[in-house]
Amino acid sequence: MSAKTKYRMIVLTLLVAVVLSACGGRPSGSAATPTIDPAIYNQVPQTTVFEPGKCQVVLSAPAPAYTSNTLGGQSSGQIAAGTYEVGVAAKYSTSLWYGLNNVGTANYINSTSVSSVVGDCSTSQ
Repeated sequence: MSAKTKYRMIVLTLLVAVVLSACGGRPSGSAATPTIDPAIYNQVPQTTVFEPGKCQVVLSAPAPAYTSNTLGGQSSGQIAAGTYEVGVAAKYSTSLWYGLNNVGTANYINSTSVSSVVGDCSTSQ
């Protein structure tokens, strides 16, 4: 084997080692896939938009928070206990979600996380 071929093999071996170490040695796509709720996925909810100050929710404990495209799947964050203004409610056949104002991009919480509501949070149209 020529010196040039040996050099290429060494470089190739080192390159493969660097790539595998950068990937953590795991095959890509090994992250857990969140369970999708078919009653939410690709469904159009009944939505209610609330004027500022009209509807607030009280969380007595931290609640999982979701972005609008992760509802019913894996949470994207957490909302601390407290009182929050609701900007929109999204009612699906099996669940009700509140979009909270001024809490960041992971701003949707399931109504089951709410301990009480303040104001008119009615979703009937």
